Amino acid sequence: MGIITDIKEAKGKNKRQHIYIDNEFVCTLDAFTTYKNKLKIGNEISKTELEDITFESEVSSGFERAVELVSKNLKTKRQMREYLKDKGYLPRVIGAIIDKMLEYKFLNDELYAEMYVNSNISRYGTRKIKFNLEMRGIDREIIDNILENADSQEDAVLAIALKYMKNKERTRENLDKMCRYLA
Repeated sequence: MGIITDIKEAKGKNKRQHIYIDNEFVCTLDAFTTYKNKLKIGNEISKTELEDITFESEVSSGFERAVELVSKNLKTKRQMREYLKDKGYLPRVIGAIIDKMLEYKFLNDELYAEMYVNSNISRYGTRKIKFNLEMRGIDREIIDNILENADSQEDAVLAIALKYMKNKERTRENLDKMCRYLA
């Protein structure tokens, strides 16, 4: 058990506060968490209570960052996990943030894969799309299912082939080059 001896506003645009227990700096919390938990100078607080409050504060700030990122464009679970890890969040906090984002349906790997396939099916082949989605952390089952249901690539392949051969003679050498290009 310790006694909160000081609460100071942190510098910067984020509303964060430094918490001092027994005249020693212990942690930084967002202002909302400080007010929500009624932390005041002179309050007695245990180490486990402070750990829970700190965890809550970290999840709250991480969730805000994650929502801000997802509001710009969709992300997969893996991309979000890597983003939060790069920002310095602990694995336990990252797990809680990901769970909260899934609960609010802000992360949806199937929707991401479907949108990616629909927007890139005319430019890339199925192999490249599959590879790119796997690199983004989408399960193979989801990828296979979406590619199976995707529009046929025959029209796209024909358009690319015609564009490639536009100003070229139809020689065996040029046709072989076109096949390699399409592959």
